[in-house]
Amino acid sequence: MTTVEEFDARRALLLKQLGRCGPLIEGSLAVVHRKCGTPACQCHVDESRRHRQVMLCRKVEGRSYSTHIPKDLEETVREWNEEFKRAKGLLKEISDLSEQIVRGHVASRRRQAVETGAEGTAQA
Repeated sequence: MTTVEEFDARRALLLKQLGRCGPLIEGSLAVVHRKCGTPACQCHVDESRRHRQVMLCRKVEGRSYSTHIPKDLEETVREWNEEFKRAKGLLKEISDLSEQIVRGHVASRRRQAVETGAEGTAQA
């Protein structure tokens, strides 16, 4: 059985890792192929010649928003997005560990109350 101290040590380690996170950005990257505004361009007659565009998509208050990502920033934004996903995973794990610490504390207090014969005074 894992002790509260072990949960706390793991949480401290994850908090350190979270502190080392770099720039991050929320959303999903989507690649679309579109026609441009130039009527004489080949993208209007040949679907395989459509222009590649990368978009960062995310929801804000239930509405979807897309942000165009310039070609020269695509790799950087992709790295920031991966960093966001890593940080989000760390936050989830930290939260889960914190909940386990609370549950362990409550269980410990209940055990102490039973051992001292004061079961009615233990609070959950």
